[in-house]
Amino acid sequence: MTEDSPAIAPMKTKAKVPLAPVRTPVILSVWTWFWVALLAACIPMLGIYFSRMWRLDHYQYFPFAIGAVVWLAWSRSDRYFYAPSRISSLLLISVGVLAMIGSWSLRSPWMMSIAFVCYAAASLGVMRGPDDKSLLILALPLLLLIRLPLGYDQLLVIQLQHLTTMMSSLLLDVLSIPHAVTRNVIELPSRELFVAEACSGIQSVFTMAFLSTLIVAINRRKLWLAPFYLIVALILAAGGNVLRVSMVAVADQWMSLDLASGWAHDILGYTTLAISAFFLWSFDGMIMTLMHVTGTTSDEHPDNPVLHLWNWFVDDGQNVDAVGEYYRSNQAGSDPKELGFQLQLARLLGRLQAKPIAAAMAVLAVVLLSVSSTSAMKVSAVGVEEGAQGMFVDGLIFEPPIQFIASGNNGFELKNHQQARDGDNPILGQNADVWTFESIVKGVPVRGQIVLSQTYAEWHELCLCYENQNWRLLNRILELTDTTESEDADSGFQPFAYALFGGDTDARGHLWYSAITPSGNFVSPPERPGRLGSRLADVAERLDESIEPMMMLQLWVVAPEKLDASTIDRIDEMFDGLRQKIATAVKAANGGSAIGSDAQAEANLEVSS
Repeated sequence: MTEDSPAIAPMKTKAKVPLAPVRTPVILSVWTWFWVALLAACIPMLGIYFSRMWRLDHYQYFPFAIGAVVWLAWSRSDRYFYAPSRISSLLLISVGVLAMIGSWSLRSPWMMSIAFVCYAAASLGVMRGPDDKSLLILALPLLLLIRLPLGYDQLLVIQLQHLTTMMSSLLLDVLSIPHAVTRNVIELPSRELFVAEACSGIQSVFTMAFLSTLIVAINRRKLWLAPFYLIVALILAAGGNVLRVSMVAVADQWMSLDLASGWAHDILGYTTLAISAFFLWSFDGMIMTLMHVTGTTSDEHPDNPVLHLWNWFVDDGQNVDAVGEYYRSNQAGSDPKELGFQLQLARLLGRLQAKPIAAAMAVLAVVLLSVSSTSAMKVSAVGVEEGAQGMFVDGLIFEPPIQFIASGNNGFELKNHQQARDGDNPILGQNADVWTFESIVKGVPVRGQIVLSQTYAEWHELCLCYENQNWRLLNRILELTDTTESEDADSGFQPFAYALFGGDTDARGHLWYSAITPSGNFVSPPERPGRLGSRLADVAERLDESIEPMMMLQLWVVAPEKLDASTIDRIDEMFDGLRQKIATAVKAANGGSAIGSDAQAEANLEVSS
C-alpha cells in the first residue's frame, strides 16, 4: 500500500438478531388438546368423588387447593402447553392411564382422583415460565386431593383423639385444674368434655397439611423438603388442638364460660388454627435462613463434590449466581450428536404438531369424556342435597319403640333404654337407641348393650370404635347361623360380623354387628383378615357397590373371660333373629307408598309381640 492509497474505513456490520421460534397458536396446538383430553376425561368421575369429599369436614379444603394451583400456574407460566418430553411426565401419564382404566373397570371415583392428579402433575412438569423451568412443584397441593385409602383417615382420627386427650390432661395438670380422664372424655368437676373428632382437630390437621404444601409451592422450595414441612405442620396442628381443648377447660373452671359450643367454639378453633399457621410460616423462614447456597459457585470447583451436593439440595432456583452464569457462558457448547434423551424426545414429539393430529386429539377428548360419563352413570353417589355430613346422613330410617327388643332378648334382662337424637349425645353418634342388659350364661355373668345407630352414609366399621376405647382386636370373622345359611340363596340374607376383643385383664369383649338399609336388606360386611389386609379387602369388596344410607345394629357383650363356642352360637342365633325382625319392620315401614304409618305400627306390634 502506497502513501497515496486511500484509507480503508473499518466495515460496520449489524448484528443479526436471532429469529424467535414460531409457535402454533395455543388453541390449534396438538398438546393443548392432548392435555385437555386427559383432564376432561376425569371430570364425570371427579364430580362424584368431590361430592363425597365435601361430606367429610376435614377434606373441605379441596376447592382452595384446586383454585390455588390454577392461579399459581396461570400467573407463573407462559400459558402454553408443551409436549410431555420429560421422563417424569411420561411416567406420570402411564400411572394416570392405569388408574383411569381401573376407575372405568371398577367404577371407582377414588382411582379417578389418582389419574387426575397424575395428569395434572405431568402437565405442570412440562409447563414453564419466565422464572421457572418447570412448574412441577405446583402439583404438591393436589396430592392432598386423594383421600387416604383403606380407612387410614379414620385411624388418624383415633390417634389424634388419644394424643389430644393425653396432652391436654398433662397441660391441665400443670395448670392445677382438677380433672379425670376416661378414654377420650375429660371429666371436670362441673362437666364432661368429650374429645370428639371436631375437638381433636382433625379438620385443622388436614388444613395444616394443605397449608404446608401450599407454602412449599408458593415459595418454590425443593421437593425433598416437603415431608419435613408436613411433619412440622402435623406437630403444630396437634399443639393447636391441645391448646383449644385446654382453653375450653380453663374457661369453664376459671371464668365459667362455655367455649365448647356455638360461635365461641368456632372462634377459638379459627384462632388456634391461625396461631399454628403463623408458626408454620415462621418455620419456613428459619429453613431458608439456615439452608442457602454457598457464596462461591460450585462450577469453579468441579472437584468439590460436597459443594455440588449441598447446592443441589438447597438451591431452589431463586439465587442468582452471576459468577456461575459467566463461567458457564464461556464453556464450549454440547455436540448436537450427543443430545440427551429428553431433547431427542422433544424433537420427535415436535414433529406431531399438525392440524390433523390436533383434530384427532380433540376427537379423542370427546371419546374419553363419553366413556368416563358412561362409567360415572353406573356409580351411585350420596349427594350433598341429602344433607350428608361426614359419615352421617340426616334423618331416621326406623324409629323403634322402647319395647322393641323385648321379644328378642332370649333371657337377657334389660336394664334401661337410652335414646339420642340429632347428635345431642356425641358418644352415641347422630341418632341411637341403646338397651343395656345383664345375664348369666352357663354360670358366667355377662353384661352388655344392644345399639341401633343411624343413619350412616355407608358401612361403618364398628371395630374402630372399640379399638378407640382401648380394646385390642383379637379376631374378626363373618358368621351365618344355620337358619340364615339355609335361606341365604332365596332371601338375600348376608352374613354378619363377629369380633373378639381383649384388654389388660382376662375380660373379653364380644361384638356382633350388621347393617340394614332402608329397603330392609342386609349389607355384606367387608372382609378384614388383618389391619392392612383388611383395608385392602374392604376396598376390593366395596368398589363395585353402590353407597346407600344404612343403620348399624350391634350387640356388645363383656364377660370375665372368653365365652365358649356353644354360648357364642346361642348369641349368634339371638342376634340373627333380632336383625331379621328389624329388617321385617323396616321393609313394612319403607316398602312403598301403599304401606304407610299404619303398616309401620302393625310391624312394630308384630315385632314386639
